[in-house]
This record gives sequence, structure tokens and C-alpha cells, in this order.
Amino acid sequence: MKLEEKVEKVKKGELKFSDLLNLDSKKIAALLLLGHTYYAQGQLDEARKVFEGLALLDGKNAYVHGILGSIYQQQERFDLAIARYTMALTNFPGDINSLANRGEVYLRLGKFKEAADDLKEAIELDPEKIHPAANRARMLIAITEEALKLVQERGVEGLVEEKRLAESHLNH
Repeated sequence: MKLEEKVEKVKKGELKFSDLLNLDSKKIAALLLLGHTYYAQGQLDEARKVFEGLALLDGKNAYVHGILGSIYQQQERFDLAIARYTMALTNFPGDINSLANRGEVYLRLGKFKEAADDLKEAIELDPEKIHPAANRARMLIAITEEALKLVQERGVEGLVEEKRLAESHLNH
């Protein structure tokens, strides 16, 4: 097959970009390891570059999209994080990590219905209560419910005061 034909197949999604570059599974695994190493060491910009390249190589890899979502979330690039978590979920529906993480981002953005939907789905997918991301979703829902209860009882000022007190306890 000619190069032009391969490029057209990549554009149509019929061929992976990695196939065009003749990258075998060992080379891709090495790139995944490199990206994960950067990520684990907190070198988010370097990890982002590796995983963005991997996303080009295989646009249907849910793990790659999920980790990019996590990187963008930590960099407070929330729209990009949501987009990547959504791509991960498109390719791997029921991914508890992506659901919990996207729910957390929605929560931070004040999109409470979307947050609740994602967090509840993450929880429902883990009835045994053993998955760390689902347990984080449970915690986020509990904290949100407590905050709403506090606002109802004492107003927003009460919530702000509780936050200030909690932060002062954490700093001591």
C-alpha cells in the first residue's frame, strides 16, 4: 500500500497513526512507560507531551485519554480535562477513574448535575466499595451534601467560616 493510501486510511480512522510510522507494540509500551514515569515524578508537562503523542498514535486508547485528563485536571485546564475524560469514556464506557475524575472537575466548575451524574455512576459501578476512585466519588458526594446542608442551616458565611477553620487545622 502506498504512503498516500495509508495517510487516507489514518484520516478515516481505518488505520492507526502508529501503523503509519511502523511503531510496534514494544515501542508504544516504552512510550507509555516513559509518560507514566514523568507523570509519577510530577513532571506533568513532559508527561503531557508524551501522552498527547500517544493519543495521536492511537486515538481510541482510553488509558491515554484518561491520563491526559488527569494531567489537564492537575494543571487546572478543566475544559481539556473534561474532553479527555469524555474521550476515555467513549472508548471504555464505565471507566470508574474517568467518571470520578470528570465528576470532580464538574464539581469544581459548579456543574452540579453533571457532577452528580458522573459520581453516582462511578459509585454504582463499584457495589463492593473497593475501587479507590469510586470511594473518592462517595467522599465527594458526602462532602458536597454536608456543604449544602451547612449552607441551608448557616448560609454561605457559615460555609466560608467552616472552610477557614478546616484550613487552619490542616496548617497546624
